[in-house]
Amino acid sequence: MSANGTNEIAALYPPPPPYIKHFTLENVAKFEELKGSGYTLENLEDDLEYLVPPTIPTEGHYRAFGSIWQVKDELPDLASMGMTQLYQFKESNEGASSSYQEKIQELHKLLRSLLLNFLELTGILSINPEQFPEKVEHIQTILVNIHHLLNEYRPHQSRESLIMLLEEQLESKRSEIQKIEQVCAQVKEKLVKMVTEGEDSAVGDQSGETQDVDMADEAGP
Repeated sequence: MSANGTNEIAALYPPPPPYIKHFTLENVAKFEELKGSGYTLENLEDDLEYLVPPTIPTEGHYRAFGSIWQVKDELPDLASMGMTQLYQFKESNEGASSSYQEKIQELHKLLRSLLLNFLELTGILSINPEQFPEKVEHIQTILVNIHHLLNEYRPHQSRESLIMLLEEQLESKRSEIQKIEQVCAQVKEKLVKMVTEGEDSAVGDQSGETQDVDMADEAGP
């Protein structure tokens, strides 16, 4: 907040594109009428051309909200971004990419290099501060390589996270099934007990009736 207590906006929301002025109710109605008659871009008026939705890109890149996005989501290499790659991976006989264990080892190497360069930077600042830009550039290159290497590890992290999530769901389902089976066993046990008690009660009543009949026969003329 500023000194007068009002909020300061660091960045305004981007304004709408200039071609939004062509999306009037009249143009939209005209375009809807032309859609049923099989229009072509050559037959459309200049104002109506902007109402035709663009084709979905299948390759290359596209622009959205002022940023450029790749159609195929791939991590670009450092060389294409104009950066120096400090790590190298060994290719196997089959030509497969390096294992994630190698990436972990390279991360450890980069972290040690980062620590060493930081110590060298502190020494340079204490002896000859004018030479610090080169060392800062080295540190920046190391950090970019670390960040890029971590991004290469994202697919493995996603798979492991998905495996853990599925295992948790599986364990939860097994626990629920076990509880349901326990409840079913308890219900069956109670039902059997109720049936047994009912049979014993019926046998007792029948035995009492038989005794009453025998006593009545003995007391007869």
